Amino acid sequence: MKTVIDWTILESLSNLQAVSGQEEVIRHYVSQQLPFCQVRADRLGSGLYTLGKSGLSILFSTHMDEVGHMVSRIDEHGYLFIQSVGGTWTHTLLQQLVTITTQSGKTYQGIIAGPQIHALSKKAKESVLPMSQAFIDLGVESRAEVEKLGIQVGDRVCPYAIYQPLNNPNYLLGKAFDNRVSVALGIWLMQSLQEQSSPNQVTLATTVQEEVGLRGARTVAHMIEPQIAFAVDTCLAGDTPADKNPIKLGKGVTLNAVDNMTLTNRGLLIYLETLCQKHQIPYQIACFMDGGTDAGNIYKSLEGILATTLSIPMRYMHTHQGILHRKDVEATLRLMKVLCQELTPEIYEQIMTENYRFQKGEGQCGE
Repeated sequence: MKTVIDWTILESLSNLQAVSGQEEVIRHYVSQQLPFCQVRADRLGSGLYTLGKSGLSILFSTHMDEVGHMVSRIDEHGYLFIQSVGGTWTHTLLQQLVTITTQSGKTYQGIIAGPQIHALSKKAKESVLPMSQAFIDLGVESRAEVEKLGIQVGDRVCPYAIYQPLNNPNYLLGKAFDNRVSVALGIWLMQSLQEQSSPNQVTLATTVQEEVGLRGARTVAHMIEPQIAFAVDTCLAGDTPADKNPIKLGKGVTLNAVDNMTLTNRGLLIYLETLCQKHQIPYQIACFMDGGTDAGNIYKSLEGILATTLSIPMRYMHTHQGILHRKDVEATLRLMKVLCQELTPEIYEQIMTENYRFQKGEGQCGE
């Protein structure tokens, strides 16, 4: 299948606001893009989009939520105090624009603020402000003004940023690439399967509440009961002066060998490498012992599910704006398509029973 990517889908998904627990706008968007799929949802709000009825049951899990905050208190002067929803670092948040969404769906912008630099001691400048001391300035005078806007304790606060290519157009800047890039990949995959069907039953899951505990992944796994599952997510690129690990932007899809929640079946990792080599898909192998993905809950579900993570390298994760590389996104989509077409029940059994090992002359994948 030819890889044709409509990048405006990634742009639209990046610009939407959907902090954990408030993902319905993303599910609605995905459903609009995939009307030809069998569409279901679990009771937490994850979306399920299925094509095919035979072969292996393959699940691609992509979480819809992004990290953000929740209004925890409104003081008498109209300042909003917040608590994190997902992992954030105050050092990256101050003086950044955010969007507050009310229960009625109205949105308002403000900035996350804190002490002004001229009022800080030298020692204070060298420390990170506690989240309890950060607040949102809406540009109002009182709590009554905030209440008139309809903003309440419990309302979600989302980073505000605009998607755009950078000076080298292969580099993309935007909000919530963790994990909207994978939701976009899921849409592109299912659209391609509509044109050229797979011999397998393929389900795209757009899960909720990954950033606060991989919650949607657990319920999705129990609904689908897949034989094999791939969480599609982002991973930390280590190619800047501040971050050092072997994963680099522009070097291909990242195969996850281990993280702190999943230990990939060795046979599955061998098979994925074999596929990448056969189809000349650029790839990297990651070992991350911090963090995890939907695969961490999926592979522990039911009697155990063969699962791993396919990742897109990303700079500046869990901040207002991250950076991706187009070639990594393209490589990931190519691997997802190949898996749908070439993964057979026989190969699955070989992975499970023989660790995907071949004797010389017995017909390795691709021969």
